[in-house]
Amino acid sequence: MPDDTKPAVIIPAHNEEATIGKLLQAIYPGVLLDQYTVTVACNACSDRTAALVRQFFPLVQCLEIASAGKTNAINQAESHGLGFPRIYVDADILISDMALLQLIALCNADSEPVVVAPRGILYTGESDWLVSTYYRTWKKTRFYSEYGYGAGVYGLNRAARGAFVQFPDIISDDGYIRALFSYERISVCEQARSRVCTPENVWDLIKIKTRSKLGKLQLSRQRECHTPNKRGSAAFTGKPTLWELLVYYTINTLAYVNALRFRHRVSSYHWHRDESSRQAS
Repeated sequence: MPDDTKPAVIIPAHNEEATIGKLLQAIYPGVLLDQYTVTVACNACSDRTAALVRQFFPLVQCLEIASAGKTNAINQAESHGLGFPRIYVDADILISDMALLQLIALCNADSEPVVVAPRGILYTGESDWLVSTYYRTWKKTRFYSEYGYGAGVYGLNRAARGAFVQFPDIISDDGYIRALFSYERISVCEQARSRVCTPENVWDLIKIKTRSKLGKLQLSRQRECHTPNKRGSAAFTGKPTLWELLVYYTINTLAYVNALRFRHRVSSYHWHRDESSRQAS
C-alpha cells in the first residue's frame, strides 16, 4: 500500500497475466518485510492481470486504469503518494527482491541525480539463430555493457525524479529518462540482475525494434531531451564478427524504415509487443 516514507517499485502492466505472477512472487518478500512498496498500474487490461495481483499479492497496490499507455500508467501510480527512490520495472521481466534492494542502495548513495539499472541477462534459449545472433551482437555494444539498456528496469533517486514533473505521453519511458541525463549520471549495478526473455523469431524482434526506433523518433521532438554521448567512444566495447554486424544492422535498418512509416501518426500506431517471449518466460 502507498507509503511515502519507503522506496517504491512501480510496474506498469497491460495484459500481463502470463508474467505478472512470476515477477511479483520474486519481489514480494521485500513487501512482506516492509522494505519497499509495490504498485502495479494495470492499464486497459482485458485479461486477469488485476485479479491475479489482488488474489495472490494482497499487500501490492493494484490500480486499474481505463486508458492504455505505459507512461500514463506510471503517472497515475506516482499520483498516489509514493516514496523514494523509485524503481520502474517492466512486467515481463524477472528480478529478485535482493536485486531491487541493491538498486535502492545505489540510488541512496548519491545526493546528486542518478539513474541506476541492473545488469540485464538475456535469455535466448527459445530464440532462433537470427535473434540469438542479434542479441549476441547487442551485448557487445556500449549501450548494453556500460549504460544498462535492455534490462527492463531502471531506478531514480529523489534528485533525479525531481528533475521533471511527469512522464510525457511517449512510447519509451526509459529512453526519456536516459535522454534527460548525461551518461555520467547512469550507473549499472553488476550485482543486481534482471532476466529478459528475447523473442523467439526475427519477425517478433523486428516488431519490438520498430517500437524502439519509433520511441527514439518521438524523443528527438522532445525539447528537453538530448542524445547523451561520449565523443570519440566506439559503439561497441566488444568486437563483433562481420556476420554479426550484418545481422545487427540489417534488423535495425528494417525496424527504422518501418518506424518512419508511423512517425507522423503515432496515435494510430498499433502497440507492437513480443508475445513469444512472454510465453517463454
